[in-house]
Amino acid sequence: MKRHSVALLLVLGFNLTPAGSSAQEPEPTVPPPADPAFPQPPISAGGALLRSLVVPGWGQSELGAHGRGAFYFFAETFSLFMIARTQIRLDQARRSLPEDASFVKSRKQQREDWIALAVFWALFSAADAWVSVQLFGFEEREGLRPEGVSFIVGWRIPFGP
Repeated sequence: MKRHSVALLLVLGFNLTPAGSSAQEPEPTVPPPADPAFPQPPISAGGALLRSLVVPGWGQSELGAHGRGAFYFFAETFSLFMIARTQIRLDQARRSLPEDASFVKSRKQQREDWIALAVFWALFSAADAWVSVQLFGFEEREGLRPEGVSFIVGWRIPFGP
């Protein structure tokens, strides 16, 4: 008899367990509808940052700021060109003068300055791309500008006699 009651309890226990109800199931996450006042950027902030680290100006160009992208690209390209040019001049100075000459030291300093500038342009371009994604479409948003609040600051510089 004891066996039958244990078997009966097991059968009833399995049958009486509550089935998963719909209230216990997580609701599927649905992304909120896109707000037309806040357009979505074509790339993520991290993607823009990485693109501009690889090729300065690439992130800005992907966001539609082609002028800024071209500026960063040419600034970085010019800095890299000047690093190569300064390295060639440093090698020439080392061949013709002793290593401790002030001219050789100044060439080394020039090369270090151009390297620092190239690193600056690369990092600044990446930071600008990241910020550009965060502010994507901000100038196009309507209703966010204060009305009737404005002032002009200016000065005149006379040219000529």
